[in-house]
Amino acid sequence: MSINSAHTGILDLTDRLIPISDFSKGKTSQIFDDVKNNNAEYVVLKNNQPTALVISIDSYRELSEKAAKMETLMDKIEEGRLLKTAEARLGKKTEMTDFKDVIKEFGFTDDEIFDNLDDMEIE
Repeated sequence: MSINSAHTGILDLTDRLIPISDFSKGKTSQIFDDVKNNNAEYVVLKNNQPTALVISIDSYRELSEKAAKMETLMDKIEEGRLLKTAEARLGKKTEMTDFKDVIKEFGFTDDEIFDNLDDMEIE
C-alpha cells in the first residue's frame, strides 16, 4: 500500500466517523440518505469510542451471506483436515475435492480468501 492510498484511507475513515450527538442534531435523515443512496458506511462514536456501524441493508445482507459461506468453507477445511488425519491413521486414501473448487462453489475468489488470511483467527 502506498503512502497516498494509506493517507486517503485514513481520511475516508475520519469522514465516516460520526458522534452519536449528530443523530439528535437533525442529521439523521442526511446520514440515512447517504447510506441508502451511496452505500456509505458510518462508525458511530459514543464518548469518542466506536460503538456502532451504520450500513445499508444490502451491505448487511451481502456481509451476512459471505459470513455464512465463509463459515461453511471453514467447516469444509476442518473436515478435510480431519479426513487426512483419519486416513493417515487408517493407512488409506480417500478422494477429496480440490480446495480451489470448493472456493468457487461458495462464490469466493482466490483473492478474497488468500488476501485476507492475516485477518482471520482459527480457533
